[in-house]
Amino acid sequence: MKRDIRELFKNEVEDTKHELPRNHREEFLAKLNSEKSNESNKSNYLFLRIAAVVVIALTVGFFTLQKPEAEENPLVAQVAQVEKEYLANIETEWQNFKAIATDSVLVKRYEKRLLDLDEDYKEISIAFKNDTNNIAVVEMLIQNLQTRLQLLKDIQEHIKILNQKPRTL
Repeated sequence: MKRDIRELFKNEVEDTKHELPRNHREEFLAKLNSEKSNESNKSNYLFLRIAAVVVIALTVGFFTLQKPEAEENPLVAQVAQVEKEYLANIETEWQNFKAIATDSVLVKRYEKRLLDLDEDYKEISIAFKNDTNNIAVVEMLIQNLQTRLQLLKDIQEHIKILNQKPRTL
């Protein structure tokens, strides 16, 4: 089975050595020139295609902006109102807590817990925007807000209890 590769190629080289027709060069140049002229026509059409796409995009954008807003889902409006109320209460409670608290470690710990709940809320909120008719997602949104508000109320109650106890050294 061992054979010299050079001998294999010798046979092929001998097979490929044949004369080209006399007008081969002229035919090749003529075909090459015709391809160049086709390319210049194609570049002109490319410009027209790009212009057409831009015009269509602008037209669609214009009509999209002119279209009257569809009525908002009533559930979305209710969730937005509940969210607004809870976030206002959460912010008030957090500011009260920071004003009362004297332990910075405690503040940082609860701040981290609130930030974690806030990140969860953002994820749930994205899920709600994708599926506004899913009641389970709405309930998770409200539960998250209630958990944050209750956490702050528990913290303040804990601080009040600590402040009422007499300190002994």
